[in-house]
Amino acid sequence: MDFYLSLGGSKAGPFSIFKVGDLLERGDATPDTLAWHRDLDGWKPIREVASLEAVCERSPAAKPKEPKETKGADPEDRPSPPILPDPPRIPLPPEPFPGAPLPEMGPAAAQAITRADAIEPGRPFIRFWARMFDYTLVSVMVFLLSDYVAPQPQAGEPIADFLTRYLEEMRKPEALTLATTLFFALFAWHIVEAMLIHLFGATPGKALFGIRVKNTDGDRPSVLLSLGRSFYVYVLGAGFYQAPFILIGMIFSLFRLITTGNCLWDQHLKTRVEHAPLGAFRIMLAIGAFFVLILLQSVKLS
Repeated sequence: MDFYLSLGGSKAGPFSIFKVGDLLERGDATPDTLAWHRDLDGWKPIREVASLEAVCERSPAAKPKEPKETKGADPEDRPSPPILPDPPRIPLPPEPFPGAPLPEMGPAAAQAITRADAIEPGRPFIRFWARMFDYTLVSVMVFLLSDYVAPQPQAGEPIADFLTRYLEEMRKPEALTLATTLFFALFAWHIVEAMLIHLFGATPGKALFGIRVKNTDGDRPSVLLSLGRSFYVYVLGAGFYQAPFILIGMIFSLFRLITTGNCLWDQHLKTRVEHAPLGAFRIMLAIGAFFVLILLQSVKLS
């Protein structure tokens, strides 16, 4: 219900019953202040409005006055308040490790934190193209050093005819010799890759894309660690470079990097891969390097 009051000779409101009580308590209104609501026939003092009887008691004028202290009374005759004893002291709980030293924050600890912060999540596609560059580099070198020339499509030749001729050429002893040479060349490449990672922390493809392989201390891996990692990749990551194992290995590595940010061999061997920022210059350099490899292969075909 809304109430209106006559304050300062003018109509004020609407007020709730709680607001009227606040006005009475502050002295802005008195029980004699005229009030009205829609169920009244006219303006009446607050004390006569049945709906406001409960809040009239909040007015200072309606409160009983406390008896004044008699002047000249001796303070010693008044009873003094009782003296309460001091509350008992609550002992503090003991420390979980009393006297334990604080964690060390010297240069070694700060360096470890800095190195941990520098580890970035896995970049599967950058690592894929770095691996493909090394694979293409080895394949082109084997192709250039061999005497075999792969069949090429002729002008106006249908695709079906070219595929038939290509499959027939692949059955020849020269093609099988090239495939066998490439298989052992890729096996030997992983030994060379291990030496490059031990010496420089990268292969040509990794260096091209700004990738570095390091151990847990941030240094280049040892010879045994590099060999273990290279053949881990050769078996599980590349599937011996044989279909369909190479596809299975790459898909497994892709999902492993996306979900955990780390490859299986890096987790087991305690190695990590760091990436440099991949800017526009590095992207153009990588495209140019792939173009050079394709150009070298076309020179042999011509």
